[in-house]
Amino acid sequence: MIRLVRAELLKLTTTRLLLWLGLLILALSALVVSTRAGSMSRDDLAQLSEQRSIVQFAALGTLIAVIAGIVGTASEYEHGTINYTFLVSPRRERVVAAKLLGAAIAGVGVTLFAEAVTYSIAAIWISAEPVPFELADGSIWTTYATTLAAAALGGALGAGLGAVLRRQTTAIVVTLIWLLVGEPVLAITGVERYAPAHAMAALVAAGSGGGQLLDAWAGAVVTLCYVTVFALAGTLAVMRADVT
Repeated sequence: MIRLVRAELLKLTTTRLLLWLGLLILALSALVVSTRAGSMSRDDLAQLSEQRSIVQFAALGTLIAVIAGIVGTASEYEHGTINYTFLVSPRRERVVAAKLLGAAIAGVGVTLFAEAVTYSIAAIWISAEPVPFELADGSIWTTYATTLAAAALGGALGAGLGAVLRRQTTAIVVTLIWLLVGEPVLAITGVERYAPAHAMAALVAAGSGGGQLLDAWAGAVVTLCYVTVFALAGTLAVMRADVT
């Protein structure tokens, strides 16, 4: 299993996927963090809650983790390399498990980069103003830790979804449509707190999301349930699928 996980990580790190995702994180982080920090008054920027809201943009890494998980699984079907993977490891359930673990690790790595970039840019803006520097507060590091946990689950969730659909473009489009349309529609019924993105957001917020989100532990449990469902569905789909 360890060798299979290493192989999955090697596949991800030897393609341009992580490079493009890294550049996307860098560009978006610079834009959003600079825009938000630059538009705040000094009184607002001096508050811990506002500084925390700036660096919480690192949660973008959880979405990137989902996409990386999707691509890591579905792209093998699109490019036909899944045949060689199954030749090396005929037990397909082990392959799916390795992809889930590999995607979780990759999600943590991507989000670590997002956190480092976001923190650095925010630190530069805050240090340039005569306001207290609150980025060393423990609540911020707690948020970063829960964000990494959400990213690991997000990567595994993406890998499961990719295994179910086995078409990376379709899976990514479905994910984006769900985020932009599906979960807002659920808000009408008042059950959006239990939707996948809201559950991960609750984990990221670590209790600072107010009444609109679950608490951190509940968010973690709900997200883990989604990961389990997609992992099992993906494993069943891969076991039954014919490859040529």
